[in-house]
Amino acid sequence: MNDVTLKTSADYPIDYGPEFLAKVRQMHSAAVGLPAYESWIVDHMGGRVETFRRRLLRQISAFTDLQGADILDFGCGTGSTTVMLAEASAGGRISAADIDPLSLEMARMRFEHHGISSRVSILAIDPVEKEGDLSLDSGTFDFVLMNGVLEHVVPFGNRAAVILEAWRMLRTGGLLFISETPNSLWPVDRHTTGLPFIPWLPSWAAHRYAVALGRHHENGDLDSRGRRGMTYWGITRPLRKAGHGFRVLNITRTGNRLLPAGPPDGEDLSRGRRFAAFVLENIMGRVLSPLGIPVTAFGPFIEYLCLKKL
Repeated sequence: MNDVTLKTSADYPIDYGPEFLAKVRQMHSAAVGLPAYESWIVDHMGGRVETFRRRLLRQISAFTDLQGADILDFGCGTGSTTVMLAEASAGGRISAADIDPLSLEMARMRFEHHGISSRVSILAIDPVEKEGDLSLDSGTFDFVLMNGVLEHVVPFGNRAAVILEAWRMLRTGGLLFISETPNSLWPVDRHTTGLPFIPWLPSWAAHRYAVALGRHHENGDLDSRGRRGMTYWGITRPLRKAGHGFRVLNITRTGNRLLPAGPPDGEDLSRGRRFAAFVLENIMGRVLSPLGIPVTAFGPFIEYLCLKKL
C-alpha cells in the first residue's frame, strides 16, 4: 500500500469526507500508476474548485455579471465548476448536466457540502449525437459554460452536434463560454499524456504510443480521456455552417488578450508565459483582431473563448 492510498479526505484542499474520496478513487481506478494520478485526485478533492474560484471566475467576469442569470454547466462532471457558478450568481438558476452517473452522484454530494443543492438542478443526459437530442427547450439559458468538455466527446464527429446543441439552448444575446479544451493545432498533448504528436496521430497509433511510454493503460480509452482537443475553427465552423450569427467578445470587449481580465491577484505569470502572451497579444493580436480571430486560437488551449449569440 503506497502513500496515496493512506491519505484521508482531510489531507486534500477541501475535506468532502471519506465516502466522496472513495468515489474519486473509484472514478480514477483505471489510472492508478500513471504519473498524473495523484494530481487528478487532488483536483477532484477541491483543487479544481479553488482554481476556478481564483482564475476562471475572474475571466468570466470580464464578459458578464452572472447575478440573476439562468446558467447551464454543460458537461459539469463532478460539479467543481458548478460550485463556482452558483457562488457567483446570487438570484440565478443553475442547471448542471452530464452523461456520467458517477460524476453526477459526486456532484450531488459536492453541492450538499457547499450548501447549494437547493439552487442547482442536476440533469442526467444522454450523449448528444445530433442537434435537438436533449429535452431542454431552446433559448433557455443566458450563459452556457463548457469547461474541459469538448476534448472528451467521442466519437470526434459528434462534437459539432454538441456545440450546436449548446447554442440552441442559449437565448439571443446569451453567451457560450468555452475553456480548457486543448488546441489540436499544438503537437504536444498537454492534457492527458504529456507526449508529443499524440493529438495528431490516429487513435490506434496514439494508444500504442502512450501505452508503450507508460502514460496510458492498455484497456483504457485514450480518445475519451481527452488526448485530442479542437481548434477555434473547429468550434466555430458548425455555427457558421448552420448560419448562426455570433460575436467573438474576446475581440470586441476585452482587447483580444489571452487572459481577458489579466492574471489573478497575487499570481505572477512565469517569464515564458509572459513572453508568449506578449507575442500573441501585441504582435499577432494586431494582425488577428481585424480578421476576427481571437489570440486563444493559437494558444496551447482554447481558453476563455466567449461567443455572443446574435
